[in-house]
Amino acid sequence: MNSSTKPTLVSTNMLDEKLLQERLNQFKPKPLIEYKHDPNKIYEILAVENKDGVVDLAKTNFLGMLDDEEIKKTAEETIRKYGVGTCGPRAFYGTTDVHLALEEKIANFLGAEECIIYSYGFVAISSSIAAYIKRKDVVFADKESNEAIKYGLASSKSRVVYYNHNDPESLLNEVEKIRIEEAKKKPSRKFLIVEGVSWCTGQLCNLPKFVEVAEQFKMRIFLDETYSLGVLGKNGKGLTEHFGVDISKIDMTFGTIEGALGSIGGYCAGSHAVIEHQRLSGSGYIFSASLPTYLAQIAIKSIELMGDKPSRLVKLANEVHDFLERCDFEVISHPKSPFKVFKFKGDRNRAEREEEFHKICAEQGIHLVLSEKGLVANLNVNLCDQMQKVYDVFEKVVRQLA
Repeated sequence: MNSSTKPTLVSTNMLDEKLLQERLNQFKPKPLIEYKHDPNKIYEILAVENKDGVVDLAKTNFLGMLDDEEIKKTAEETIRKYGVGTCGPRAFYGTTDVHLALEEKIANFLGAEECIIYSYGFVAISSSIAAYIKRKDVVFADKESNEAIKYGLASSKSRVVYYNHNDPESLLNEVEKIRIEEAKKKPSRKFLIVEGVSWCTGQLCNLPKFVEVAEQFKMRIFLDETYSLGVLGKNGKGLTEHFGVDISKIDMTFGTIEGALGSIGGYCAGSHAVIEHQRLSGSGYIFSASLPTYLAQIAIKSIELMGDKPSRLVKLANEVHDFLERCDFEVISHPKSPFKVFKFKGDRNRAEREEEFHKICAEQGIHLVLSEKGLVANLNVNLCDQMQKVYDVFEKVVRQLA
């Protein structure tokens, strides 16, 4: 090539908006699977809120962040700047300044020394547990522990001792049995794992009592704040703020950011030593592509927009709890739980009645979750003005099924 010939410069802005839209309109992907409707199977209907009077109590959107226009704008701006994903693990080329900003944001919000974020909430919990608990350790866990905790315990291959659901006395009895068993040999390391709000029952953990037992027997305590972060406490900091327990007494707090913060992913917060260890030992951190940058930015924005939403949500939760009890339901969840787990009293055709209740409510535009424990209603602080319709439908269906 002649040295005097200048190379042709290619515009970096190769796709203008018009061309982009044309290509998107032309994209007609084939379905991954062939859908065949089974008339004998119950399907969860995708509910479109604010359309034809639909109230979606099946979706987890406690603070209404999924519907917030500022959140949507933030997501779009971040995608245009960073793209939709990093395609790499955090330790290689998957870390951006937004990931570091979110870790700092959560740590400061909770009052912890440091924080680490994962690309998936389930993995944040299971990997955090497996990074510390080993084969020779003894772990005390709730019989109603969520699947993420159970998976982490299985990965650790440790000895697991279960105590009755949210029962400090049952825990104390189990610890005493292990103490007697180890009286004449070298004691094992001991861990206690508790959930702020039980994924299964919606009941609150009596954290001060469990901390007391943990300190008495020198156990390390891990706290899952998935459904208490952004919900409990004056500022939404979770169960530690709710009970006034200094977060430094908790060795590690973790959870998903898929409930109140309206994003995807998970976090773990604790001391510098605890978090730094996971950057080399947390399998879900090391071997997974990092959280898409725009989802990290959404979580940051959600914390900034939280304001008084946690207190408003708790007020709504109390009101719904009282209403369900007036309807003569057995309410399993705590009054302040952001989701309500409730069932018909008695054993007479209970499962059939709940299935029918779920079906009729859906036909009336009220969408719930049907679970093994009963019916589940996920609350949303933005639905306060629509709850009267929920109450009217519930009362009508209860009378119908009486």
